[in-house]
Amino acid sequence: MSHPSLHLTARDFDAYAAEKATSKAYSRPRLEVKQRALAWARGVVARLAELGISVDVHGSDEHPSIRNRHRADCQWVFFWRDQAARDELDRLLDRGRSMSEAIDDPSPYTRHAFLALRISEGEVQVCFAVHPDAKVDVDNLRARVSATEDATGEPTSPLAAELTSALHALPEQFSFGAGGGERVACSAATPDAIAEMLRRAADGQVPLWIGWAVPRETAVEHADILDEQLEDALVALAPIYRLVAWSRENDRIALDHKLEGIEQERARAHAELEAENERWRSEQARARERSMEQARARGDERVEAALPARRPTLATLFKSTSGAGRGEPRPAPKHGGEGAAPARRAQHAETEHQAKAEAPQRPSAEHAPRAQRAASVEPDAAARITPEPAKAGVLEKGSRVRVRRGPFADKIGVVSELDGRGGARVLLGLLSTRLEIDDLELVVEGRERPALSTSHRKPLAPTPRKAR
Repeated sequence: MSHPSLHLTARDFDAYAAEKATSKAYSRPRLEVKQRALAWARGVVARLAELGISVDVHGSDEHPSIRNRHRADCQWVFFWRDQAARDELDRLLDRGRSMSEAIDDPSPYTRHAFLALRISEGEVQVCFAVHPDAKVDVDNLRARVSATEDATGEPTSPLAAELTSALHALPEQFSFGAGGGERVACSAATPDAIAEMLRRAADGQVPLWIGWAVPRETAVEHADILDEQLEDALVALAPIYRLVAWSRENDRIALDHKLEGIEQERARAHAELEAENERWRSEQARARERSMEQARARGDERVEAALPARRPTLATLFKSTSGAGRGEPRPAPKHGGEGAAPARRAQHAETEHQAKAEAPQRPSAEHAPRAQRAASVEPDAAARITPEPAKAGVLEKGSRVRVRRGPFADKIGVVSELDGRGGARVLLGLLSTRLEIDDLELVVEGRERPALSTSHRKPLAPTPRKAR
C-alpha cells in the first residue's frame, strides 16, 4: 500500500485498558494510535471516492472529554457524510431536540449513519452503524425494509430485497446486531431480522451494527496484512452505507420536500430577523441624533449662563452718558439705596436702546469732539436729569480708583467724569470706559495722580541755540 500503515501492536491495544481509560496521563500512546489511524484512513477515503461516495474523516478524542463521557477506552475513526450534508440534516434534527439532550450527549457522531474503524483493548473492528438518534437514516432504513406485500404478490418490497442481497454478499465473517448484544451472520439476514434488530436498537438506545471484529491476538499476529484487510472490509461495507444513509438520491421518506420547506422557513426567518435588526439600527441612530441635539442644547445653555449679564460693546464703551434720550427717564435712585445698581443698569440699557433707535435719523455723536457731544444733548432732556452730588471726600473727579470686578478687574484708573446716576467714566491708560461706582474702589495711598487732559504727550520746547 502506498499510504501509511496502521500496524497495530500489543502496546497499542494496552493504551485502552480499563484502568487507563479515565486518565490523561496515558494520552500520548493513544494520540500516536489516532495519528496512524487517520493517516491510514486517507487510503479508505480515496477508494470510497472511486465508488462515488464522498465522506469526511474524523477521529474521536484520545483523552477523556465530555464527548466520550470522560472515558477514552477506545479509538474511533469515522467515515460519514460531508459537512454540507451534515449541516442540512442537523437543521432538521435540531428541531425536535431539547437542550437537556444536547447537554447529555454533545457528540455529533450518533446523529448520522457512518462507516468506522474502532480500536479497543480486546479487538479491532470495521463496521457500518446507525444510532437511533440518527432519525433520518433510521426512518430511511425502516422504509426500505418494510415487508408490506405489493400488488404483484411479492412477499417483500424490491428495496428490502436489495438490502438483503447486499448483506448476503458480504464475507462470511461479517455479522449484524444491536450494540454489543447477540449478533447474526449477515448471510442469514432477512427484512424481518433487520426490522427486529432496529427495534432492539431503539429500545436500548444502541446503534444497529453491521461489520467485522478481529480479536487482539489475531490482529497482532497478522499485523503485516491486517491493514489492507481492514481497508477492503470498509470498502465492502460501502454498498450498505449507500443503501441505508439518506441522500437526495436515496430518499425513501420524501424528505426532500420537507428540507425545502425548512430552507424556505429559514430564509423567511432570516429576512424577518434582518428587517428587525434594520429597524433596531434605525431607532438607535435616531436616539443617538436626539441625544446629540440635547447635548448641544445643554452646552449652549451652559455657555449662555456663563456669559456676563451685560457685555460692553464698541457702541457703549466710548459713549457719553451725560445726556438722555428723548424718552422720559426714570427717577434716578440714590447711590446708597437698596437695589440702586439694578435700576441704574436698566435705565442705562433703556438709554442705549433709544440712542440706537435715533442713530439713522441724525449723525452719530460718537465720533464728535467731547465739547460737541456735550452740546448736542437736548436742553430739555438735560434739565430733566437731576444728577446726585458725589460723596465728598469719597469719590470725585480726578480720584485714583481700582476696578473691583469685570473685565478690568484690579486695574488702576482716574475718574474723569461722574454722571450722577451711579456711574463714572474712568480713564484706564489709553482706554476710557463707564463703570458703576459700586465696582470702583478709591485708592488713598500715595500721591493722587491728576486727571489727564489728553493721552498724548506735549512736545518739548526746542533748545535755544547758543550765539557765536
